[in-house]
Amino acid sequence: MRTGRATYWQLTSLQAFWPGVQVLVGDVAAANLTHREFFYVWKKFGVLPERYLLDHQIVHPTEKYYPLRPELAESTYYLYQATKDPWYMEVGEAIVNSLNLHTKVEGGFASVRDVTTMQLEDHQHSFFLAETCKYLYLLFDDSPLVGRNYIFTTEGHPLPVLSDWHERLPDTYTPHNLTSIKINTQKKQASAMSMQVCPANLLNPRHDDGQEIESVCHVPDARDDHRCLTDDDCGIDSTNCRRRSCSSAGYCGLWLFI
Repeated sequence: MRTGRATYWQLTSLQAFWPGVQVLVGDVAAANLTHREFFYVWKKFGVLPERYLLDHQIVHPTEKYYPLRPELAESTYYLYQATKDPWYMEVGEAIVNSLNLHTKVEGGFASVRDVTTMQLEDHQHSFFLAETCKYLYLLFDDSPLVGRNYIFTTEGHPLPVLSDWHERLPDTYTPHNLTSIKINTQKKQASAMSMQVCPANLLNPRHDDGQEIESVCHVPDARDDHRCLTDDDCGIDSTNCRRRSCSSAGYCGLWLFI
């Protein structure tokens, strides 16, 4: 986890939620690149296999199925909302066409047992209606959400986001991983992740007690003395969210940005 060094070169259908998460933290460019990798595999088979071996460019021999999962449709919806790029509408259309072509049966839609043969199973998971269809519908018609601020649960349930919800929570239930910010003259507390706060972007990146704010992107260096042998020993800077690197003298820092 610290180095990001790959151990298994594989892609799974559940991982297709990741571009949506990248959108929510503001990394839209990376989300677009990740999303295209998943859609490439979708186009290759017509649906997204449960597990695809990237190093061998084949479907995993025991995980060839596609149970109508929603994750790719979910990320497509988030990317379209973030960019309004019509290409994501085309992706959604391709997903709908594939589902109608390969999985539609009398009475509903069936899970795919083997994506290489398109053999079907005799069942339809409930999450297909609750999530897959919902995200595809909202991709083409988001009018129910226009002018409102919602966040979706992992099961596709939209929950309204109220900007002052922290203020109404009893202190006992208030999260401790908070970043103090000032909006006008009123002091509020907000999660650094939900507010996409990076201390480098704040006029005064310090708490009232003088301590510096640490954003959610902070990853400490491997050693307390900041010594290093390679870039893998260095983390992510807490004040500007940039990747630290190892200098020729063997110390972690923002050497690439000086």
